[in-house]
Amino acid sequence: MNESTSNQLNECDYSSKTHQFDEVGMIFETLEEAVKFYKHYSKLAGFSTKIKNTTRDGDKIKNKLIVCTREGRWKSKISPTLKTNPSAGLNCLARIYVHIMKDVSVWTISKVILNH
Repeated sequence: MNESTSNQLNECDYSSKTHQFDEVGMIFETLEEAVKFYKHYSKLAGFSTKIKNTTRDGDKIKNKLIVCTREGRWKSKISPTLKTNPSAGLNCLARIYVHIMKDVSVWTISKVILNH
């Protein structure tokens, strides 16, 4: 983890809602660091995440799309009145797109949508 990323993570006060995350171009040494950073953000913002898409080049990961679990829309085959705990996609657009910069072997966030 470089000093810039370390400072970004240290600025996250996980006990408060003052976490700032709005920068395209944030850099991480590993993909796991980027995923962990976004998971912490989403937890503070009140939603959970899932991996929507992973693009590979052979056995190496090139990029990942991480979205809110309430992303998309679907229609249940079961009537909402019969469900005891109904849930549905709310068409949430919150997501980040992370890709590797091959020339320097670091991961960067290239797209951020924070509207949850």
